[in-house]
Amino acid sequence: MAAPPSRRASPAVLPDELVEEILLRLPPDDPACLLRASVVCKAWSSAISHPSFRRRLHELHRTPPVLGFFHNWYEDGGPRFVPTTASSFSLAAPDWRSWRALDCRHGRALFLSKCLDTQEILLWEPITGALQRIPVPAKVGRSNAAVLCAVDRCDHRHCLGGPFRVVFVFSGGEDTDESDDEDYVTSACVYSSETSTWGELTSVHGKYSMWFTHFSSVLVGRSLLYFMSNNEFILEYDLARHGLTLFDTPTTDFSRAYAWVFNLMVAEDGGLGVSEIVDPLLKLWSREASDGTNARWVLSRVIHLGNLLPIGFRDVDDRLCVEGFAVGANVIFISAAAGLFRIELQTERARKVCGDRCIGDCNLIPVVSFYTPHSSLEALRGKQHDLLLPLNPTEDRGGEEGGGEEEKILERAQELFDKGCKAIEDRDFTNAIDCFNHALEIRVSHYGELAPECASTFYRYGHALVCKAPKVKNPSDKVLKSVPNEELVKTTATTSKDDSGSSEPSGFSIEPVLPSEKGDAEEKLYWETLNGKDQEDVNMAHNEVNSDLDLAWKMLDIARAIVAKSPEKTMEKVDIFCALAEVSMKREDRDTAIGYYLEALAILEHLVRPDHFRVIDLNWRICLVFELASKVGDAIPYCAKAISICQSRIQDLKNAMKALLADKDVSASAAEGHSGKLTPEYKISLLSILLARFQKKLEDWSKQCQHQAMA
Repeated sequence: MAAPPSRRASPAVLPDELVEEILLRLPPDDPACLLRASVVCKAWSSAISHPSFRRRLHELHRTPPVLGFFHNWYEDGGPRFVPTTASSFSLAAPDWRSWRALDCRHGRALFLSKCLDTQEILLWEPITGALQRIPVPAKVGRSNAAVLCAVDRCDHRHCLGGPFRVVFVFSGGEDTDESDDEDYVTSACVYSSETSTWGELTSVHGKYSMWFTHFSSVLVGRSLLYFMSNNEFILEYDLARHGLTLFDTPTTDFSRAYAWVFNLMVAEDGGLGVSEIVDPLLKLWSREASDGTNARWVLSRVIHLGNLLPIGFRDVDDRLCVEGFAVGANVIFISAAAGLFRIELQTERARKVCGDRCIGDCNLIPVVSFYTPHSSLEALRGKQHDLLLPLNPTEDRGGEEGGGEEEKILERAQELFDKGCKAIEDRDFTNAIDCFNHALEIRVSHYGELAPECASTFYRYGHALVCKAPKVKNPSDKVLKSVPNEELVKTTATTSKDDSGSSEPSGFSIEPVLPSEKGDAEEKLYWETLNGKDQEDVNMAHNEVNSDLDLAWKMLDIARAIVAKSPEKTMEKVDIFCALAEVSMKREDRDTAIGYYLEALAILEHLVRPDHFRVIDLNWRICLVFELASKVGDAIPYCAKAISICQSRIQDLKNAMKALLADKDVSASAAEGHSGKLTPEYKISLLSILLARFQKKLEDWSKQCQHQAMA
């Protein structure tokens, strides 16, 4: 008798050492790769978050990437993190309304409070989220500070949480005891985290009053810190001998038309360097010792920016500015009318970072570090920045103890979840955010941060934050909100599960026009939308919006990672991808937005009928993103598809109306059934409006492509 066929062996499991070697080779300038890898399984998360993994990243890649930078924007004076990585990445910086960014070094960022009455320094570790407040030694409005590791011979590969020092510099008023030639006093003192005290003041006298609010500091070696005043004098603080020295920049020309042509940097030999803009040249100076005591400036390199930056990078009346230098990465940032550019000095490669021109009361502060996701949920969600509020464990429990307490907590989470959904329907996004925040706290502590039961809460929380933010401005954007709510709520045999397991429709749009069953109010809302009556508050502070979007991205990306574990095509995945695309659009990351919208459309087409309103909506959104990205040729096929679906749907509705009119009894019954809802006539009218707009856009885009082809 023949032996039964042998069972096919399962593939061999990769050894942990080999998995770690693979993870180490993910691109360090794309931290989202490691973040996503960390949510695959507990073993990967443990490996990535281990201190030895971070050390090995340094050993393998050596030069840390520039993750982004903080900048105190001119509009509101608050810090903002701008990513410079290959994919979307964010760090939830401390509240921009209260803190001014000063410095970032050795895994720590430094901020100064804006209120002089209660002035203090805030130290923040972006990777772990740890915070520490430090009182300032002198309450002045023209100061600066620097942070550095206090461990001797530390390689700074993993010194997070260790001892540190803060050097605080400021310029006081006139010293009347001094001669008229030296009326102004500049002082410095050092804070030690090991003693939690400030040291004695060290002072130097000069002829000019110096403000330290525009430039960040540079550390040379292990003991020399350099600050530049707003009037471009350089202050050296020697930590070894606690001495201050003042000296000039390479050329001091007070007659020039504008200031701030210089910026501090580290020279190629590791000493102090200065960059100077003499449009269109970038001059790099180094300070060299002479005769053992004196030092002089030496021009070491000249770079012609016109050969590196794209044509038309500046206007005729525009001037270039050096906005900052990334120590360790040897990258310099230059702003022009066309936006902000980063230049790698070693290769002289230039790349545009963003379209904003960075003009502020403090230059940009690069964050140069290898990013390794923290193993705890607090780092992912920014809990330590008060972005997620703690839940009062005794709230609404009536003091009950013993058995059933855990069940009551989960019931509380469901109540908060339902309340948040109702708040979104009522457009009360602030209340919705608070409800989902508390519900998430409970469910994560019960199920685990990456449990499938938490996916919908992460999504709803992120979705509420997206709804709260102002819409992306676009001449055609009102069409994006004109997909009828009734159609978005109806899905064909596909529903999503919330965390508690109950089914409900989930096909609503990510825009703040949300599912509703209020009949006449619903009709009125859509006609107001079509007529351009936007009910959103678009005057939110710029950095408040960015803070919400950063947190929204984190919540949605966690939700995406959870649902990605299942190969099933669900409406929940469509919602998450659409929400991620919307965040990308608000960040002006159009390529990422297109990618997520296309993923959402590919899944949606398997879940709903071909002429579903949401298919029209997604095709049109893709068109508009392509238009904003100046790729109208790519938009045309999706616009044509939206037109075809509209025409098909209009014809189907007309046929249905003819059938209803043919049977009076059925027609009467249908009329009663449409009471308070969208009638077929209304749907046809709405679709006709959309169709006309789509056709007009298609005609414009086709002409534009023809003109480009002829040019």
